[in-house]
Amino acid sequence: MPGHRQSACQPLRRVTLGQRAGGSGPAAGAAELLSAARFQEELRLVARFRPRLPIGDPLDAAVKKIERNPAFTQFRLLTRILAALTYQEGEFRRAEIAALDSETLAMVITLMDVHAAGTSTREEWICAVDLARAAQLGAGG
Repeated sequence: MPGHRQSACQPLRRVTLGQRAGGSGPAAGAAELLSAARFQEELRLVARFRPRLPIGDPLDAAVKKIERNPAFTQFRLLTRILAALTYQEGEFRRAEIAALDSETLAMVITLMDVHAAGTSTREEWICAVDLARAAQLGAGG
């Protein structure tokens, strides 16, 4: 329910992802499964040489992108990344990084930074995940 976004999202406490080792090696290849923490490290490596524009409220911006195009692969991935940051869980394939265009990759890095800084509340993160998942369910996913 878009009209309830602002009132439903309450401030959150800082949540950090636990460090879990992701498998790596020459034989791992594109199908390599990575923990949420290892996936974030890989995202930062890919994005480190790309310029980023500031995003006012990255949680709100992410939800709006997902709501506009909930069936797009990169926005399904963005929903999973939001959930991984919020609930400290999830597995990703290294190849999924390529599904993010430069604008969405920059948004993901900003979300990771906001999460690490604890500037958004846990309730705001949960609300964002719930709205993103609802949009995808509405799109048949």
